[in-house]
Amino acid sequence: MLTELLVEDVGVIKRAELTLDDGSCALTGETGAGKTLLVAAVALLLGARADRTLVRTSASRAVVEGRFSLPPDHPIVALLVTEELLESAPESEGEVEIVVSRVVTPDGRGRARINGRLVTVALLAQVTGALVEIAGQSEHGRINNALEQRRLLDAFAGATESAANVAAAVRRATELERRLEDAHAGARARRRELDVTEFEIAEIEGASLEVGELEQLQTHAARLERAERIASALEGAVEALRGEGGAVDRTSSARAAVEGADGHDPGLQAVSERLGSCALELEDAAQELRSLMLDPDPNALEEANSRRAVITRLLRKYGEDEAEVLDYLKRARAGAGELQATEAGLSDLEVQHDAARLQAQAESADLAAARYAASPQLACAVETELSSLALEGARFHVRIEPQELGEGGTERVSFELATNSGEALKPLSKVASGGELARIALALRLVVRRRGAPTMIFDEVDAGVGGKAALAVGRALAELARSSGAQVLMVTHLPQVAAFAEAHYRVASSPEGAVVARVEASERVAELSRMLAGLPESERAQEHAQELLALASTSDAQ
Repeated sequence: MLTELLVEDVGVIKRAELTLDDGSCALTGETGAGKTLLVAAVALLLGARADRTLVRTSASRAVVEGRFSLPPDHPIVALLVTEELLESAPESEGEVEIVVSRVVTPDGRGRARINGRLVTVALLAQVTGALVEIAGQSEHGRINNALEQRRLLDAFAGATESAANVAAAVRRATELERRLEDAHAGARARRRELDVTEFEIAEIEGASLEVGELEQLQTHAARLERAERIASALEGAVEALRGEGGAVDRTSSARAAVEGADGHDPGLQAVSERLGSCALELEDAAQELRSLMLDPDPNALEEANSRRAVITRLLRKYGEDEAEVLDYLKRARAGAGELQATEAGLSDLEVQHDAARLQAQAESADLAAARYAASPQLACAVETELSSLALEGARFHVRIEPQELGEGGTERVSFELATNSGEALKPLSKVASGGELARIALALRLVVRRRGAPTMIFDEVDAGVGGKAALAVGRALAELARSSGAQVLMVTHLPQVAAFAEAHYRVASSPEGAVVARVEASERVAELSRMLAGLPESERAQEHAQELLALASTSDAQ
């Protein structure tokens, strides 16, 4: 509940303080005095755009501050604790008070605070939007909108969350459908790319490439080309070393001669050992030369050249050397894996899309059932309210027609009205006058908002009505406050409406700016007289005002 409202330097209002109670409260005053500015000030607390024209001329800023009292189990209390705007969870008993404020400067900038801490306007709106709702003349025209009519039906049916779920499910299914279309559009190109990539992988893998292999092959091929000459040369070298009378034999003979000269001479013994070592070295050299000798093979060179051609072709296509080709193979395998995953993902996407579509259909079926069940109940409830609002005999109908599944479900909703029993039902916009539309809007709000109303501000919703209808509007607003436990603030220019309020504030013009003052019980007759005749001292107007207050008091007693 809004318990206090402070407004400073907003339009013609220099400073205004209101202390508000629960129940109904009227806000009256002459045209242009500033009633609407108070509503605009509250709208700032609800996150409305910071309009620099709201700042009072010559003022450095406009300030609006509201104090709210909430039960500790209110969802907003939990939100405030989560956002660290309340120090801790409150006790189970007692009310929780929060203070919200908004400052607007002449350049259109502003700041928002909750409990003294700066917050975003979005968070401010999230908090206060759950506590206060403003119903103004603009709502009269809004109820002609098909989307608003569907929203009202959903609210009455308790299906607002279900409608949001349908919209979310349809959006998800639509997004998945778009992604699926994009995926299908590129599927052919991806498959071509995958075919090419798999061919390249097979080509490289089939070559069993090794780093440095081409260089080895070139050396090997060159050796094969010189095989006969090399074989002849090596054979001669081996013969010179191992043949009869060759170097090995001569060295061994020399060693034997030295050993036979004097086996006890240390100097000769050292020479003998050196000759023995030479013989062993020569023998090893002969063995190594023999191992290097190649038998001329006419196929070996052809095979080497063929292998060189394979590797050279791979290098031309995939890299400067074997290492780059193998690196290309690694990247190709990764790319193929991604393409294969994309193809597999396409199947997953199809499954997700089908599931999302089924989910949307199931959600919309539940919503449709709730709408069809609630529509006659809403019509009956609105007709009852219209009867009490001096529209006896009016018939109200909720028409539901099927449509393709969309974010709004599978139903098109429209409100129809016949103001007289003999008339045919027609859309609201075709039959309702301004005054009738105001009462229909009020009736809908009364019916729908009895299901958990917050603090509500009615900004001249009585526009276009008078006489008996005005009395009915005043009685209905007061009844709304009593029956729902809501705090109802009514900005009105009609004494028939103001008389039914439990509390009363008046906005008056003064040289210093608008003045907002509480109208005490003893002053209400004078204020209602002013509203009736423009003459607070008029005896006839005062008699009429007393009659209105008595009528309202009688209604309260009932």
